[in-house]
Amino acid sequence: MPDPYSDNTPVGYVTNFYVTPSQRNRGAGSALLEAMKQHSRSAGFDTLIVWPSQRSSPLWQRSGFQPPEELLELPLDT
Repeated sequence: MPDPYSDNTPVGYVTNFYVTPSQRNRGAGSALLEAMKQHSRSAGFDTLIVWPSQRSSPLWQRSGFQPPEELLELPLDT
């Protein structure tokens, strides 16, 4: 995966994150995210990057994730 930072910032990529439907809206996702952030800090990462779905975006943003200012996207017709 390409590094969006040119200064060799230690970056972690969250590629999969799933909470079973029966555990949603009960704090499980928030607890998992907090554990992931703590582990990532202890592993030396400075930044975490995720490509959230529309449904999961509010969870990520409540946990402190912010949309980058410089992201460009081109939807391609398939």
